[in-house]
Amino acid sequence: MSAVMRSAGSLVQWAFPTVAVRLKLIKHRMAQWRKAWMHAGDARLTFRHMEWRQRRDLSVIEAELIFQYHKIEKGLCMPPPRRFFGVEPAKKTVALLAEWVHAGGRTDTPAYVGALEAMRSYAAALAVQPPPPDVAAWMLPMLDRLLAARPRSVVGYDTPMRPVQCDAGTAEVFGTLMNARRSVRHYTDQAVPPAVIEQCISVAQLSPSACNRQPWFVHVYTRPEQIKAMLRLQNGNAGFGHQLKTLLVVTADRRSFFDATERNEPYVDGGLFAMSLILALQSHGVASCCLNWCVDTDKDRAAHATGDIADHEAIVMYLAVGYADESAVVPRSARKATRAVMVAH
Repeated sequence: MSAVMRSAGSLVQWAFPTVAVRLKLIKHRMAQWRKAWMHAGDARLTFRHMEWRQRRDLSVIEAELIFQYHKIEKGLCMPPPRRFFGVEPAKKTVALLAEWVHAGGRTDTPAYVGALEAMRSYAAALAVQPPPPDVAAWMLPMLDRLLAARPRSVVGYDTPMRPVQCDAGTAEVFGTLMNARRSVRHYTDQAVPPAVIEQCISVAQLSPSACNRQPWFVHVYTRPEQIKAMLRLQNGNAGFGHQLKTLLVVTADRRSFFDATERNEPYVDGGLFAMSLILALQSHGVASCCLNWCVDTDKDRAAHATGDIADHEAIVMYLAVGYADESAVVPRSARKATRAVMVAH
């Protein structure tokens, strides 16, 4: 039957070429629309998770707390002459600290302590440059009440701080690191120690993110059957994925973002973190290979289920990691000319 249909199709194309071309175009357009429909799945996840006003669990309170107190931090770093600033962020930070405690949040977490120390520095700045009298009447007592519960600053959380200046040799070291990094697809049987993975993640956490919200997670898989199941859902590991002793999956928490205007930010922040993680691994002699996450909605759901990844986490990328085999080779991967990508205005 299929042979007859193919023959009929060939006859139509021979006898009525315009009709055949149009049918081909229609088929192509329908395929495009099916793929475009994947955006509906993205919209569903955005609607469900990226809206601070509709849910108030600890993850959202933490994200908004960091978002608000980071405004205070940034204001404290502006060049002189500094004008009075921070009425709304200060008011919201104090309210969010209370909400955090009321919701059961711990008071020794970096978000809580960081917010408290930012407000301590803000209060010190107001002592030098007082707010207008009408604002001072309620703001200064509010800050006094907040800081009275913890009168001493916490070591390592003081803000702002002096920027670190790199010495002359740093550029050379970084250039060497970047030149050494290539996507490796031939690994030894030696597993990367968990302590090395953890140390590299710790360094990568210094990556920049929108208002310092640090939305990233790293899922670490070491069980062979789970790695195999996850790799079946990704289309760039054929021929070498079976060697992996460790698979990392970088995700970003959609709940860290206040609404759909930030819909692209999980991938921006997640990508910044992933690059830092790759370079940190390289500095420890650990090779890696970025594995893209270009899949349809069904495969995305399957990966979340297979990898025990929460629905609110957007998968940014897979990352194969391991030690390069001594006989491994890598692509040259020639880069475009700098002037071809630099647009001077």
